[in-house]
Amino acid sequence: MTASHSLQVPAAGRFPRRLTRRRLIAVTAAIALLPVGPAAPAAANPQTTPNGPWSGEKSSSLAAIHSYDQLWSTLRQIENRAQGTFDLSAAPLTSNTGREIPVVTVGDGPTSVMYIANQHGDEYVVSEAMINLIRSISGNSQTAVALRKALTITVVPRVNVDGFDADVADLAGRATPWRQNYDPSCTQAPCDPFYEVGRGYDINRYHSYSSNAYDHPYKAGDDNLNPVPEAIAMRLLWEQRRPELVLDFHHQGSYVDEEGGLITGSTMWPNAEAEAERLSIAEEFADTVTRSKRAVSVLLTALDQYGYANITRYPSTSTPGIARNAYGLLGSASVLFEMRGDIDAKSNGYIAKTAEVAGMAILEAVADGSWETASLEPVENIRERGPSVDDPHE
Repeated sequence: MTASHSLQVPAAGRFPRRLTRRRLIAVTAAIALLPVGPAAPAAANPQTTPNGPWSGEKSSSLAAIHSYDQLWSTLRQIENRAQGTFDLSAAPLTSNTGREIPVVTVGDGPTSVMYIANQHGDEYVVSEAMINLIRSISGNSQTAVALRKALTITVVPRVNVDGFDADVADLAGRATPWRQNYDPSCTQAPCDPFYEVGRGYDINRYHSYSSNAYDHPYKAGDDNLNPVPEAIAMRLLWEQRRPELVLDFHHQGSYVDEEGGLITGSTMWPNAEAEAERLSIAEEFADTVTRSKRAVSVLLTALDQYGYANITRYPSTSTPGIARNAYGLLGSASVLFEMRGDIDAKSNGYIAKTAEVAGMAILEAVADGSWETASLEPVENIRERGPSVDDPHE
């Protein structure tokens, strides 16, 4: 029996929609007015449809994103106004500069769900989406109340607190934001896998999928050699919460589909079949993949009604230490959602909204149990992501 059956969560499709028709029209109209690039004339032969929006000044884009201190302050303000169960705390480990990673837990229902975002420091708009999601699910709407009764929702809006805005520089003198965490311990190659010399590790490659959260994913045998505290912290959270589903939010560059339309997001499920076979858990992993695909189906169906959402399949690798694969190997349904990045502050709104709508749709479906029977047809028909494109004005 699902949690929703015993708690009488509204049936699938009966949760109050977060966007009314009037608000949807307003959002769509606002998007139509978004700037599509500098004032210079557009290229004679646009390479995408629409031909933008494109990136502006990076400093302008960052100014619209919560800094580390602002993130904590805003989350505390939400906590002070929150309805129902709400807990703001720090992750089990700090970053290498000693910063605490904020973790928000909303609700006290029997089914656990875990959302993480901003593992890569320069992929930061999704952290704003998580703030908005936290604000929504901690409110007094009928949907929020139902979600809190059915679910315990863990949200980590920014995993890579150092890579976003720590006051540090790498060996080459470059400042944040950057992709990696901050760990300049290796100054000359060869270094560990997925390491930028003199800077740090790609957090999203170092999630342990063994019984030991501190295990190094790329060294044979059980050890305590994982060098990435942020990844260990997320794995320790996973152990505490044992989520039914993990959703990992990222950014990608600008890509087009087969018709030249700009991709606003790409999604993927676990695909570490070879590692599952080696671990003799192939059958269990196959079931996890199916459940993950059902969650992706919910995401695709929810976003299909929004004209600004153009979602494709993410062409990801099968690296087992990636969060999507690691938590899938551990038995949680696991979904990657990559939003378009590198656009300016005035145009980030619809990207954040897409992530928020997708996240809310999956929460509703897990709460009422409808994800367990979601059709796999949307996943089977998902289009491949096309080639990358550059700003034609640069």
